[in-house]
Amino acid sequence: MFLTVWYSWYYRDVISCVSHFNAETQVRLDYINICLSYPYVEDSGSRRYLLFYRWISWSLLVLAFIYYIPRKMSKNLDNSKCKKLLEDLAANSSRYDQAERELVDRASGYILFNLKTHNGLYWKFLAVNIVALFVDVFAMQYLDFILQGRFIQYGFNSYPFNRDPRNFTDYMSQTFPPFASCELSIENQLTNRRTEKLGCHLTIMELYEKVFLGLWLWLILLTLTTCCYLIFLGLMWLPRMQQYLLRTAKPGHTNSKMGSVIEDAIKNCKIGDVYLLYRVKQHLSHARFYELLARVSSPNPSRRARAARRTWASSSKCPTPSATARPPCRRRRP
Repeated sequence: MFLTVWYSWYYRDVISCVSHFNAETQVRLDYINICLSYPYVEDSGSRRYLLFYRWISWSLLVLAFIYYIPRKMSKNLDNSKCKKLLEDLAANSSRYDQAERELVDRASGYILFNLKTHNGLYWKFLAVNIVALFVDVFAMQYLDFILQGRFIQYGFNSYPFNRDPRNFTDYMSQTFPPFASCELSIENQLTNRRTEKLGCHLTIMELYEKVFLGLWLWLILLTLTTCCYLIFLGLMWLPRMQQYLLRTAKPGHTNSKMGSVIEDAIKNCKIGDVYLLYRVKQHLSHARFYELLARVSSPNPSRRARAARRTWASSSKCPTPSATARPPCRRRRP
């Protein structure tokens, strides 16, 4: 939006003025420069100066920098290993060959090795979303201040968008009036102690009224989305919600109950691990994610396998031969 407004300011005529005393006389450029900063409209017998007209583009640039704050926080607070894992999963999520199994091995290896250490990932993401909500609210108040208290109710008061192109009495035209007056008096030091009254056409106002309507709708949508996501992150603490987030279709080659696998996996996880599993779920098929959950539900299968091999080896070991004993037996190959 900043680039759109900036282009209009530098490549179009942003104001056109004529004198009320002699419309055929060309208005001096220094007069027009003052009218860019101090145009006004009559509102219930009082003047309302449109002080924002000249500085809208720079106000939007400041807002763009403010909106970069959550993005910068997200990049600085991000877990590089988790980010790389999710990027690898996303890059190969469309594959169904052996690569998906390798991704499950890689994801399970990382999650099991770092189990119960991902709470910081959840809290950082929650903090970034809270900051984003504050930025959305600040943007609404900031633009409301710029537009002299007319932005927060702009969309509501403009509906149903019935325009009055003759008298400009509709709310959009009153907020961004296309025609305004300009008065230069002795205080302006340019009129040789006389008063000049000019009528001006503010051509960019026709663009502003549409840009700010879209911006109002976008900010409303961003605020509602951020609030819903914060509620979602808060509900993630509930066991029922955790089971719902990790639930997937059970593949036909397994006999285990999905509910028991999820419950066992949740018992071994903290809130950060549940959040990471939810993110990983978006990039795996149902069968592969079920396999990952099964590994998380019993996080030490290698230890049990090694213990089973040691038990089998000790039970199959031949006794020490004696003088009266039979010839030693041969160990059968497994």
